[in-house]
Amino acid sequence: MAIYMTKTWGFDAPCGPLQFGERGRMVAAMQVLRPGDLVVIVGTQGKETAEADRGKILGMVEPTTESVPSLAFRLRTRPEDFVDGEYRWPWALKIRDAWQFDEPRRSLKNVSTRSFGMDAASGIVALLEAEAAAILALPRTRIAVMPAVVDETLDPGVARKRAPPPMTTRRGVMFLRNTEAFTYLMSVESHKHLAYKIGWAFDVKLRERQFNRASMPELGGARYKAVLEQRWPTARQAFRMEQALLKSFDAIRHPRNSEIVWPIPLGDLQKAWTRYVNHPSAA
Repeated sequence: MAIYMTKTWGFDAPCGPLQFGERGRMVAAMQVLRPGDLVVIVGTQGKETAEADRGKILGMVEPTTESVPSLAFRLRTRPEDFVDGEYRWPWALKIRDAWQFDEPRRSLKNVSTRSFGMDAASGIVALLEAEAAAILALPRTRIAVMPAVVDETLDPGVARKRAPPPMTTRRGVMFLRNTEAFTYLMSVESHKHLAYKIGWAFDVKLRERQFNRASMPELGGARYKAVLEQRWPTARQAFRMEQALLKSFDAIRHPRNSEIVWPIPLGDLQKAWTRYVNHPSAA
């Protein structure tokens, strides 16, 4: 088990997800975190953090490597949490468990003489063995983990049947429409037939892993494999391409999952894909 640390503007109960301001920082955390690892939450020294919490060891979470939009949770936000109408920390990882350290809370300076700098403010930093041991010895209380409240149709890649554009009916996730995203084509391989899934996501490889984890191809379920992906500056554009492609193959969409088309040769899908990428305004 490894112990990491990150600095935030506060720590609330029930506890929300582990948030990041940059997708790259979230991905870096996903690459190092293992089941059972913990992340200690320390208050920043800035004015945005309550004076009593500045530099203090506030809480601790057990994160997963499952990404989720931060505002898929009912977070207590303040005006300073937004810049030009966009949330400062849109990327997040779900958590399994959380603890709040008991009062009086200790200062990080009491357990470490290191200067963690911006790495700890924007991502997670591994603690030394002595630092981790000192923090784990502090009294703490388990607190509730905040559940996500947005509908699954807002999760990129989840099957939906001619649903309206996601992220447009819930004010809390409006900012995601302007986030970089991908349109993807995945093969859906099973012992019966080969089909293709057309969708969009913020992270295609992550979505592929999630599908395979649910379908369990090792036990005979369908295997998903990304065949094509097209990056777009905004989720709006990725969604438009998805919908245009699905509309063009409306007659062969699967009755139980309207994002899957079959039977169709891959070459026909590639032609439609290239046609849209080259002339998106004509679709």
